[in-house]
Amino acid sequence: IEDFQFSNDEEYQEAVISFDKSGNVLSFYLTLSNKLYVKVLRSNLELTDHRRRQLVLDYVEQFRTAYNTKDIKFLEQVFSDDALIITGTEIKQKTSDAIALPSKIQYKQQSKQQYLENLKTKVFSRNSYIHVSFDDIKVVRHPQRRDFYGVTLHQGWRTSTYSDDGYVFLLWDFTDEQAPQIHVRTWQPSSFEDGTKISEDEIFSLADFDI
Repeated sequence: IEDFQFSNDEEYQEAVISFDKSGNVLSFYLTLSNKLYVKVLRSNLELTDHRRRQLVLDYVEQFRTAYNTKDIKFLEQVFSDDALIITGTEIKQKTSDAIALPSKIQYKQQSKQQYLENLKTKVFSRNSYIHVSFDDIKVVRHPQRRDFYGVTLHQGWRTSTYSDDGYVFLLWDFTDEQAPQIHVRTWQPSSFEDGTKISEDEIFSLADFDI
């Protein structure tokens, strides 16, 4: 395994490449910061859960790498066929006499097929680069369904045509550790245009979905 850093528009990212004995590349993925990695692993002392949390983090790294490298095949594999995709957009409210009211978030639901088709044709094909970063992460194990994990990420998204900042929630199913699946992916802005941050209880979490 080799660690290195590369520059993309004057930003540095850490990556890991695995080679076989002949020098062929086996895998490549961008890594989370060591600080975030250690934070998650220290958040639970149960030995078996510690090993599973390492696996969760490994797949989160691969998930981020898939966007940065436009790897649509990986995303097709990792999202379950009935995956629920929810995206939030800020909407501004006005009364009849044009008095501005606090902004709200309007949510749009998509199927896996709709989401990946839009990603491929409207995002990957129209941008020369995509830079996805995670600077905060929270991992919660389901209390009854022990193979299910809710992962909340504070995400920075920057492309050659667009940028935003928000929260991503992923519901991971590790029943098959060799081929884990994402059943839910949500995105919502972390703040409104006026600078007001969304409250913590508005951020999607494991408790918002019936499993």
